[in-house]
Amino acid sequence: MNQVGQKGRLYITSRIWLPQSPLQKANLWIAERINNYMPKLPLVGNEALELFPELSWLPRSHETIKAELLQLLERKENIPNLYQVHPRAIRIYSPQWKIYILKLWGHEILTNISRCPETIKIIARIPGVHTALFSILEPYSAIPPHKGWATGVVRCHYPLITPENPEDCFMEVVGHRLCWQEREPLLFDDTRTHSVKNNSSRMRVVLIVDFEPPLPFPVRAFTKLRYNLVRNSEEIRHMCENAAVG
Repeated sequence: MNQVGQKGRLYITSRIWLPQSPLQKANLWIAERINNYMPKLPLVGNEALELFPELSWLPRSHETIKAELLQLLERKENIPNLYQVHPRAIRIYSPQWKIYILKLWGHEILTNISRCPETIKIIARIPGVHTALFSILEPYSAIPPHKGWATGVVRCHYPLITPENPEDCFMEVVGHRLCWQEREPLLFDDTRTHSVKNNSSRMRVVLIVDFEPPLPFPVRAFTKLRYNLVRNSEEIRHMCENAAVG
């Protein structure tokens, strides 16, 4: 069991695994083709809300979500970093980057959502959510360039704590430099290479929400099949166990 998430393998069951590298290449090849049907990203603020009005639940509930976040941050030392949740992610490991997962590939982390009951209710109002988590980046820290696996979904960053000067903390996504401002959703494609720098003296915290955009039937059927295969893998089950904060 402790092999899961390591050695470049994606574990389908505790004994059956597939090599990570060709899967990543296939995933990115698929993402390029699905991109023809995806919304044009990135989008920030009102442009994001106009295209996806269901995301308006986030700014409307800003104070409620932030209050639950601040309670979590009182015991920040208990929140894991990405490597502790998923050892295979060591190449983008940073001890200054912590994640508090509420929902992962459709699985709610019951221990974690018990501390954020209102936030999970608000997220449930957004259709097609796969994953939701708080991403916490300490001052004067960075996340190196990387690509995610979230093919066929839109990644939303909803900013809850940001530097006073937005330009001091930014994400670069294939030629775009994007800064966070509280209450303004930021949407992008996680399968594109992106990196983050926090050059400020203040912590940056965003609520990440991965959700399905409307897609035509053949594409949607494929992404649903892929989603269910990954969702039911040993890899994701293991990550859910690691993500639970005692």
